[in-house]
Amino acid sequence: MKKVRILKKLKALLTENLHINPARNPIHIRLEEDNIVMEGIVERVAYKKKALLCAMGLEGVKGVVDRLRVKPAKKMGDKEIKNHIIDAITEEPALDASTIEVEVKDGVVDLEGKVPSLSHKRLCGVFAWWVPGSTDVINSLIVDPPEEDSPEELEDAIRIVLEKDRLVDASKIGVAVDENWVVTLTGAVNSDAESLAAEDDAWYVWGVNDVINKIEIVK
Repeated sequence: MKKVRILKKLKALLTENLHINPARNPIHIRLEEDNIVMEGIVERVAYKKKALLCAMGLEGVKGVVDRLRVKPAKKMGDKEIKNHIIDAITEEPALDASTIEVEVKDGVVDLEGKVPSLSHKRLCGVFAWWVPGSTDVINSLIVDPPEEDSPEELEDAIRIVLEKDRLVDASKIGVAVDENWVVTLTGAVNSDAESLAAEDDAWYVWGVNDVINKIEIVK
């Protein structure tokens, strides 16, 4: 009975919070020993992250097993995805590709190795997400020496990412991060596509708990 109640509650939360087409974003959920297992393919990283947040906030749930994948913008093989990520890291002057290991299996990217700062770790993760064939990114990079994180550090990283994204005019977008690692985006852009690109960029950054998109569209 408890199992049925939890799953019913989660389905209601997903419907209420995601506002997505279930046929185009199929999310399958089940309960295994008080852990929620979530599987499926969704159209945007925001849907994946928000679905996981819904599950994590449920009472009586020990943990969440994430098997959700983001639908790739382009069909690519694992080797091609890996090469694109390595190229992006190599071309970034702030990064040292020799300390970073990239593995890809079925579109899921795993980043391992060492980087000198949290900003480097976050930037590597975003580069991996930006490859159109990537379906998920596991950022296991170690910051050495260890660095204390903060909302200000996260805010700076998001600004850097927005400035590097050719689909976004970063000068028109405001970024704020609160003590709960919730990001609020403000400003005005020329299209829905640019607004969604900025929102996705924020979600791509490691450590973000939620993204509130208040960007206005001015056409």
